[in-house]
Amino acid sequence: MALSGESMRAIIMENIGGPRVLKVTRIRIPTPGPGQALIKVHAASVNPCDLHLRSGRLIIRKPMPHILGADVAGEIESIADDVRGWETGARVAVCTEALGREINGGYAEYCVVPADHLIPLPDALDYQSAVAAGASFADAHLALVTNGKLKKADMVVIRGAAGDVGVAAVQIASARGAKVIAISEGEFAARLQEIGANVVLEDAGDDLARQVKVATAERGASLVLHCSDELNLEESLDMLGPGGRLVIAGPLRKSQARLDAMNLYLKNLSILGSYGSIKPKDGETLLKNLAKGTYRPLVDQVMPLSQARLAHRKIEKEPGFGKIVLVPDSILETAEKPANWIPIE
Repeated sequence: MALSGESMRAIIMENIGGPRVLKVTRIRIPTPGPGQALIKVHAASVNPCDLHLRSGRLIIRKPMPHILGADVAGEIESIADDVRGWETGARVAVCTEALGREINGGYAEYCVVPADHLIPLPDALDYQSAVAAGASFADAHLALVTNGKLKKADMVVIRGAAGDVGVAAVQIASARGAKVIAISEGEFAARLQEIGANVVLEDAGDDLARQVKVATAERGASLVLHCSDELNLEESLDMLGPGGRLVIAGPLRKSQARLDAMNLYLKNLSILGSYGSIKPKDGETLLKNLAKGTYRPLVDQVMPLSQARLAHRKIEKEPGFGKIVLVPDSILETAEKPANWIPIE
């Protein structure tokens, strides 16, 4: 049990910038306020939003110093007196857009979270798998199911399919019976097919819209998920057939785009943004499906929390297929250590 006044290791940032702004330090273990729970963190993951917040592309909505981390899996250490329905020691996951942006996130040994965002962790699902899926599956579900109104009859194009959200989106769309056309770098084609893509197109050249038309027997896609920050919105719209929906699931590097309004009008196209948190009940269903094997959490690498700076550098230099999971050094010290483990002095 965490005691009042004790300290914990955390990765803090006092200003925005490159990975070097992430610093290992010791701070006081936070105390849960009304409606909150204190979580002993067993795993957190590195998400694109963490990099965007650290670099200043997204705004951190609290004073510095700040702790990143939009995903947390662990056990309840303590709860506020007004919280009902939860007990200390319960295994939980937390994923909300506020975590790591409006409140301190999971890059620490302990984390205070709103109790109404707690999701029970199935016994068959380990902490690392939970955070490897976490925000990615939540964002993909919000974009495809909640906002995109995904249907079994849909022909879905997923752009940026090898990214964190894209990998989750391929699995969700496939599991719901939709035909999936994944667009990504050619090196990931086989792995995307393994997780449910019917067709994989290499993200190269200027004829992608035409390739989508061929793959859909000239009908065009009914839903395009745009989950990469460097993609051409006009090209994504050209992939759609009549009545199609374009869903933007992530911040774009360029906030403005030139669009053909006549194309929108004549084809009855819709453009939808997707930002926010999924409902805890939806999150619980996602975790149950992960535990059953319906979805596959993809872990690229497990690293000690103290190497968060290195993890950010790795993702910026050469993104992998799957998540980097951060585990507090204090937990790894008593567990089997990954090959790249470097202890804190």
